[in-house]
Amino acid sequence: MKKLIIFSIIIAITGVTACKKILDRVDFSGVPSTAIWNDPNTANLYLNYLYTISIPVWPSDEGVATLPTSIHNVSDDANGTANSVTAILNGTLTVDQISDFYTGASGAYFKIRQINTLLSSIDGGSISDSLKNVMKAQAYFLRAYNYFQLVKLYGGVPYITFPQDWLADNLLVSRNSTSQCVDSMVADLNHCSVLPANWTTVGDVGRITRGAALAMKGRILLYWASPQFNPTNDMSRWQRALTANKNAYDTLTLDGYGLYANFSRIFIDAYNTTDKEPILFRSYNGTTTTGLYNSYDNVTRPYSQTSGSGGKTNNPTWNLVKAFPMKDGKIPGDPTSAYSYTDTTFWKNRDPRFYATIVYNGAVWGLGSTPGRKQWMYPGITEDKSAPTTTGFYSRKNIDSTVTSTNTQYGKTAWVELRFAEVMLNYAECANAMSDPTTPGTMIGLIRKRAGIPAGADGSYGIGTSLSTGQMQLAINLERRIEFAFEGKRYDDLRRTKTFDQLNGTFRNQLVIALRPGVTVATLEAAYNGGKIRDTINVDNSAAKYFAYSIAPITAELAINFLPAYYAYGIPSSNILKDPNMAQTVNWTYAGGAGTFDPTK
Repeated sequence: MKKLIIFSIIIAITGVTACKKILDRVDFSGVPSTAIWNDPNTANLYLNYLYTISIPVWPSDEGVATLPTSIHNVSDDANGTANSVTAILNGTLTVDQISDFYTGASGAYFKIRQINTLLSSIDGGSISDSLKNVMKAQAYFLRAYNYFQLVKLYGGVPYITFPQDWLADNLLVSRNSTSQCVDSMVADLNHCSVLPANWTTVGDVGRITRGAALAMKGRILLYWASPQFNPTNDMSRWQRALTANKNAYDTLTLDGYGLYANFSRIFIDAYNTTDKEPILFRSYNGTTTTGLYNSYDNVTRPYSQTSGSGGKTNNPTWNLVKAFPMKDGKIPGDPTSAYSYTDTTFWKNRDPRFYATIVYNGAVWGLGSTPGRKQWMYPGITEDKSAPTTTGFYSRKNIDSTVTSTNTQYGKTAWVELRFAEVMLNYAECANAMSDPTTPGTMIGLIRKRAGIPAGADGSYGIGTSLSTGQMQLAINLERRIEFAFEGKRYDDLRRTKTFDQLNGTFRNQLVIALRPGVTVATLEAAYNGGKIRDTINVDNSAAKYFAYSIAPITAELAINFLPAYYAYGIPSSNILKDPNMAQTVNWTYAGGAGTFDPTK
């Protein structure tokens, strides 16, 4: 079993000292010397550079040099107040605010050009054909991946397959249709059939495998079959997606992948051979000298448990908290559930994934050197007063609780872009669309069993039996929301299923925590038995004596107003100005003219 492990290009060059003079002259961000393709070591370093610029980082570390940009992590599941985030949610987005398309240094087409450079040049070198084919296959994967980041936002884009020369080539290109882009991405991924199921050489462990390519193909074809691009519900698209995702599931299973037993540590243990779930991920080592670290813990933990940046990022909304099933897998308030539900004790008897994802007022959350500490979020709390949570919750998902507060700025938890559970749910969704009565429930059941939900008397793990296709799709949507919370999937799923606008008129809500009359910050924080009075409170039994809860929109937020045009973004006006052959997307304008490009074709 092999995982795609992406490290930065700051790589130890042990064993390639004979190439030192070549390396001294190579600028991987520019046009590399032809000599690079004559030596496997230097060519491999260039390939590693392509990995580095292509695979996503943690959303908290995203910027103009990475795809997708952090604005594509917005949803109803967490807070977020950046201008572009507000514009997406409030219906005021301008055509130039979604700038992934831009062509400057570090833009999407910069990355694609770098990949095309390898694909068009490596055959001119003296590396053996067998090695060339394996290296090219990895580059083909990365090209398809980068184009997918564009297509899921805009629909069809120009599919450039060679490094354009600004003097010799015609740069005034047109958009390929979305169907042409999909076929081209699939064709690129088909080159990956030459890749092994597993890599055996130590230096090659972590490269793209055949299973990773099949999983990516399945994801792409699922998007193409989904309502965002398939408004007429063309069943041939669903069949194509089903075939691809079943092949990915079967091949990955054969190659040793599967669900990791410990849901709460999938990302944290991604480097371990026992964690067979991650398929595609970027890794970090947490060292300050190489810059191979991320800021996720530092911005996500409470302010007092970071180096000074936490508190207000990745705060779960009440919307997400309420969505989690009960301990038996049934929705909160379902009269057939074995567990009653009230908003005042919302944390009781929930899906075990709730406790691996949500930190609520008074929850035990051991961090750093205090494993039994409780997390408090009442108004005026002294240690977090400078940057309190905006929603009444913190995210526990993928937080490494062993890291001390001073080291949170040097995170080493992997960002897992694709894991086996997603392949299972992609397979389930396609099977459901094709009226398979068994596979969808089986896939959800296996994922819920891993989570710790019992099968129940009917063996459905709480989702019920004899569900219609529509009911099963809703169950799959919920499962994806819960399973992949804070993994960058919700925004894409809302657009892909064309359900984002169904949130219109609703709010991203917070849990407002108030102190009961007579209860003050001073009394809660008074010293007692080596700790504080508040730490003697058992919230399961006596929270109501100290705290009152109510639900309200996040402060100063407007109702969600996601416009239909946002399911396929417009090409930024600056790009069309440079290339008049670039048609604007329908529902968007350029220079006062209506867009004509249909992204569903």
